[in-house]
Amino acid sequence: MLLCIGGVCVPYTAVIPIIVLALKWVVVKLVHLGLLPKAVGDALHVSQVEQSSQSGETIEAKGPSTVKTLKSQDEFENLLKDAKQKVVCKFTASWCKPCHRIQPVYEALSSHYEDAKFLTVDVDDYDGIASKYSVSMMPTFVVVKGDQVLGKYSGSNDGELHRFLKEQVGRSE
Repeated sequence: MLLCIGGVCVPYTAVIPIIVLALKWVVVKLVHLGLLPKAVGDALHVSQVEQSSQSGETIEAKGPSTVKTLKSQDEFENLLKDAKQKVVCKFTASWCKPCHRIQPVYEALSSHYEDAKFLTVDVDDYDGIASKYSVSMMPTFVVVKGDQVLGKYSGSNDGELHRFLKEQVGRSE
């Protein structure tokens, strides 16, 4: 049995989960705007991750950015030769708006981790590298050590990126 509204038909069993997801989204927004007490958000298990993407908090740089833009395939291969060095690769594209939005955060975070190299890889210029790491959306952040992938994060949430880097690269300086 289907429920059709306009040109969209969904099984009747999917209506309740869709309503629940919509209500959760509304609750997250209302808690963030301060229209609902934080206790209500906690009782409904609205996670901090969902709220942090809207928080607008800025991540301060601890020094100059250490992010390099990849210039050649050889440069990439040379960076990976050191099996002890962690390399954080941000896969991006010139047309990707979320990539541009998170770039200042990525640059600020690069100054927190002195033990890692930070790199920006344009998927349009280096599609072979992007396909090697199965990059299917931008921005995608991949932490590599030698030939081993330590972790991968896709998205443009400041808090999630910071958390990902803490887990994969180590404690921030």
